[in-house]
Amino acid sequence: MSLIKWSSTESPEIQIGNRLLSSRYFLSPLAGYTQHAFRVALRELGGVGLCTTDLVLASQMLSRSRKAKALLKTSAEDNPLTVQIFSGIAQELVVGARWLEQQGYEAVDINMGCPMAKINGNGGGARIMCAPDAACQMVADVVDAVSIPVTVKMRLGWDRDSITAPLLAREFEKAGVAAITIHGRTRNQGFGGTVDLEGIRRTVEAVQQIPVVGNGDVCTVEDAFHMRNETGCEAVSIGRGAMLDPWIFCKIERTVRGEEPFVEPTMEEQIKFLVRHFTLMVAQHDDYGCTLIRKFAAWYGARLGIPEDLEDRLRRIQSIDEFHEIVKQIRLRHGERASSIPTALIKTPNGPVERW
Repeated sequence: MSLIKWSSTESPEIQIGNRLLSSRYFLSPLAGYTQHAFRVALRELGGVGLCTTDLVLASQMLSRSRKAKALLKTSAEDNPLTVQIFSGIAQELVVGARWLEQQGYEAVDINMGCPMAKINGNGGGARIMCAPDAACQMVADVVDAVSIPVTVKMRLGWDRDSITAPLLAREFEKAGVAAITIHGRTRNQGFGGTVDLEGIRRTVEAVQQIPVVGNGDVCTVEDAFHMRNETGCEAVSIGRGAMLDPWIFCKIERTVRGEEPFVEPTMEEQIKFLVRHFTLMVAQHDDYGCTLIRKFAAWYGARLGIPEDLEDRLRRIQSIDEFHEIVKQIRLRHGERASSIPTALIKTPNGPVERW
């Protein structure tokens, strides 16, 4: 795929509600991965226009649960930020949005895209799209409850026979949402197959003025520009692509500015990113940061070409000292791995989607 030339007539900035964002390329929320530590480490590389928290259950947020507090963790360096909440109960979303505004958060995103059964079974996530009238009323109630921007993330629909995204996007705009993010798959597709760019385009065409943010299968600079070119979306949200290549936003930014092509990060720069990520985790979670970094082992193993035995150790680390010993060995043994192809992917459910 050839790199799509950038239009010099378009501003790199984008307006969403009362927020002017410096870039049209955002970090998608990925449950268990894109928490505070990763967001800050990524922002330090440059080019990220907006980050969104992992989805937070509104009832847990209102009860001030430990899990919700961890997900809501932010800092001066973690800005601009949107908090994504979910619930099958409209009043919980309303109260939750009001609470977020009172706490100083600058925007709230309603999740209508999660395909997982434990979310859908409670009426949240993609299940909300199955009842368009109720979904529209829910969104309108949240918009009316706060003055901060309210956005919605959703899928194309529940399945190929119920593509409701264009209809909902049009009605959500009337209700006052500031933007819509559309993942180009149905709930029944889960994370399989390929993203339907035509479906995203139809959603873009359904609205009058608000930005539509495209999402799904964007792993390279070329992918990001291709999505915009094919769908007309005004911005792109990147999830797994940012896990595979944390420098993707910096690369896009340089392309938009017409600067010289980005030079791939050196081995030492990549290791420093790993160390920075871990350091931020430990700063928030103390020794529990050792447990949290384990799920990133496959990503860093592929990205850094870490020998499999060291990747396995990273997956099992017990202490901060052990982490730094592993990093020392990575520096000494970098490149031993037979393949540097980035094959690591976020684990997704197996079996029929009905069982998720």
